Amino acid sequence: MSSSRSMPVDPSSSEPGAHPPQASASSSPARRRGARKLSRLAPVPRWVGGRITTVAATTAAVLLVAGGATAFAMDKRVTLDVDGEPQTVHTFGDTVADVLEAAEVDLDEHDAVAPDLDSDVERGGDVVVRSGRPVELTLDGDTDTHWVTASTVGQALRQLGYGTEPLDLSTDRATEIPEDGMEIEARSARRVVLLQDTARLEDETVAETVADFLDAHGVETGEHDIVTPEPDTELEDDMVVNVLELLSEPETEEVVIEAETEEVETDELERGEEEIVQEPEDGLKEVTTALVRMEGEETEHVLEEEILEEPTDGIVEVGTAEPEDDSDSDDGAGASGQSGGDANVGGDVDNLNWAALAECESGGDPTVVNPAGPYYGLYQFDEPTWQSVGGTGLPSEASPSEQTMRAKMLYEQAGGSSPWPHCGSYL
Repeated sequence: MSSSRSMPVDPSSSEPGAHPPQASASSSPARRRGARKLSRLAPVPRWVGGRITTVAATTAAVLLVAGGATAFAMDKRVTLDVDGEPQTVHTFGDTVADVLEAAEVDLDEHDAVAPDLDSDVERGGDVVVRSGRPVELTLDGDTDTHWVTASTVGQALRQLGYGTEPLDLSTDRATEIPEDGMEIEARSARRVVLLQDTARLEDETVAETVADFLDAHGVETGEHDIVTPEPDTELEDDMVVNVLELLSEPETEEVVIEAETEEVETDELERGEEEIVQEPEDGLKEVTTALVRMEGEETEHVLEEEILEEPTDGIVEVGTAEPEDDSDSDDGAGASGQSGGDANVGGDVDNLNWAALAECESGGDPTVVNPAGPYYGLYQFDEPTWQSVGGTGLPSEASPSEQTMRAKMLYEQAGGSSPWPHCGSYL
């Protein structure tokens, strides 16, 4: 717990427009001798022997003897208010300090007086004194001790700079602060945003929970409405509270979760071959939906999903190995129409001079690429044509025998006429 300096004060105890007294400059830390001692200085009328006399009668007689009307003219009647108890003080002095001396009032270091001690006083003037009181304020868990000259909790909070802030207090603001001080616990307001369909409300609140916040703003939720976070959640600064209005009772049904199939490349299979390693198995989930109002319109909204059975994804291995070339041809392209090997498709097309065509189109290089098309491989396929006869990837990446086989298939698709306008005559 730390201690802080005394604060400027409101001397009126109830009127906010009053001027605050200023802290005493006295070097003496002694306690003031108290407002109760002032009462003996004030004239108190009473009956003595059938006449009205006063405690100050003797003083008045001396003054009359000493100077008569002149002495009365020098006497200043000043109203001194000490902690809300006004008294009349007579003094021949000129300053506020003289008034306090006449009233036998000593100021502590935390007391305050207005006007200040050096200010001049006139007859009929007013002097206000407020005693310093220790206030131990615990705000959001942090405790500090302050000296105030306020008489109520509300005035003390104003002196400490919390007069306009909404606070949840352990005691009422009108509670009087005793001279020996008091403890106050306070919780500052939280900034909370409320979202309800298209409506948005931002507020600073001292409510403790989401439910308290909704009650404070008159928000009534239906039986099936969804409040996020939960209503019993303690509010935090910058929290967003969302109220989803349900227009129908929630319905729950089971929904199939479709399994996916993953393809895994392997060089243990030839290109174009596939092997199922694991069959896919669908899963199952439970889905709860309801009609809600969103942006002013009714719409079906998923409220909750629960997985009952996880799906099992399938696995298929896809071959990447090049097919073996069984051709007995002597040409580098493997495009001989005599032996063919894997390039044979059956029929007269196998007997055409595919090696001569390849030599004309690509110089017999199965990996050549012509950027003009671009065109690829022995027979200068473009990609769409290659794919039209079942080819995958790029033609220049396929084996010579596969390129020859696809060329023969293209020839047959053309009805026996050459698809190669320039080199087709070599067939």
